[in-house]
Amino acid sequence: LFMGKNIKINNSEPCLCGSGKKFKDCCKKNMFTSSTPYSQDILNNPQRINAILQKKLDDTDFKICIYPDKSKCKLPIKNAHALQNNGVLSLISDSDHVMVTDLLNKVRNGSIIKRISKNRATTFYGFCEYHDTFLFQEIELKEYQNEVKQNFLYAYRMVAQEYHKKERVITSLQNCIKENPSILQSPFFVENYRMMDLARNDVKTMINIFNEAYINNTFDILHNYVYKFNKQYQFAVTTMYVPASTLNGEQLIDIYSKEKDRLPSVFLSVIPNNNCTYFIMSCLNTDYLKIKSYFDEIASLDETMLMRFLNWTLPTYSENIVLNPQLWNSWNSQAKKQYESIISGIGGDFEKLLNQEIPFETLDDIQAAINTQLGIIDMQTDPNFNLFLLS
Repeated sequence: LFMGKNIKINNSEPCLCGSGKKFKDCCKKNMFTSSTPYSQDILNNPQRINAILQKKLDDTDFKICIYPDKSKCKLPIKNAHALQNNGVLSLISDSDHVMVTDLLNKVRNGSIIKRISKNRATTFYGFCEYHDTFLFQEIELKEYQNEVKQNFLYAYRMVAQEYHKKERVITSLQNCIKENPSILQSPFFVENYRMMDLARNDVKTMINIFNEAYINNTFDILHNYVYKFNKQYQFAVTTMYVPASTLNGEQLIDIYSKEKDRLPSVFLSVIPNNNCTYFIMSCLNTDYLKIKSYFDEIASLDETMLMRFLNWTLPTYSENIVLNPQLWNSWNSQAKKQYESIISGIGGDFEKLLNQEIPFETLDDIQAAINTQLGIIDMQTDPNFNLFLLS
């Protein structure tokens, strides 16, 4: 969301390209003299800018072991799973394949949901072979039993994945600037860079908190709420987000704040197990009082309302949802369109709404999509899709 603020680049601030030089001594002098500058049509079009950024992100990756003690690191850096391959993805796969979100896939095949091998789902290059195996053995080799360390590890791994992702995004933005400094003329680009840099700093602080806790064996740094569904559902997710609003729409956290103070995050997992499914919601103990009302609301929901909450919330806040192909194929075209629109964030794109480019059937569908992007959950009606349809 472009807020129209914080778009000025000061001469004396470090250049956004990451060179370490002052802006006036770096990319400022090349903003208007690039050999192939972007046209104003591109610079003033958020969708065109987003397409450039997404392509650059797709070309950017790096390998790192996030664990700070490198003394036992063992190469290679693994393409680690945010969700366990065995014990989670294996339970919701069909012929060893699952359905995942890929925003670039829409350009190629008309849908952002694609079928891939479960071996490739939810992977990131965040840990070496030794630490990926050693750190997470309590959830990789042992059934979930709502233990303090297990809840810590689920949150730890999603923070690690988010840290890796944010670093990738910042690197891709910096590569865009280095390749063509004229992109700094785009207020949309500069605003999004600044917001992403704040988010990157938040998650960098959090990964340091989790790393220190692991080193010191202090796994009780989280407040947890766990609910057990007595059916094994055919999807899984692990994600983190800042809750913008309470369930009734009252602002809880200003997610567009320009302050440098870290925003409180919720760590959320839905994990299928043998004959059941666990919903795990956590936050740092130090953040709990700031978002206690959010936890209280969700803990008060009965099972039907909890399912409704998750159906709306998960695709709103996460692209990291994995579906059994049979579940995806059980939805009709209207359900698939609504799910894709919410998960891609298109529901919050007001320009496309005004131009009637949203694939919704009714005004109610459009309003529901807008509300989810604003963090307002419709607790009165169900979406057209249902993550809990198959068990």
